[in-house]
Amino acid sequence: MKTFIAQRWHGLVGWRTLFWRDLLVVGTSLNLLMTGLALALLSQDAPIQWVLLAHLLPLPYNLLIVSSIWSAPQRPKIVLGASVFWLVLFVAV
Repeated sequence: MKTFIAQRWHGLVGWRTLFWRDLLVVGTSLNLLMTGLALALLSQDAPIQWVLLAHLLPLPYNLLIVSSIWSAPQRPKIVLGASVFWLVLFVAV
């Protein structure tokens, strides 16, 4: 896990991998899973703290990937905008 984070933090992973695999595939799957869990907890009248925890648990991963995309060399500007839009979408929803 330490290597995974360090590679992304230090810019050793290309923007294509960061955007397509880490953000869109893994990030979207993780966010959908945790949002589903948060909705299930909410429907079972769980305390709101548990619902918020489930919903916001992927946030550190999301921030790591988006900041890694922003610091990646030679990334297209459309990827920057799409990554921020994706982050706002999944945090807000």
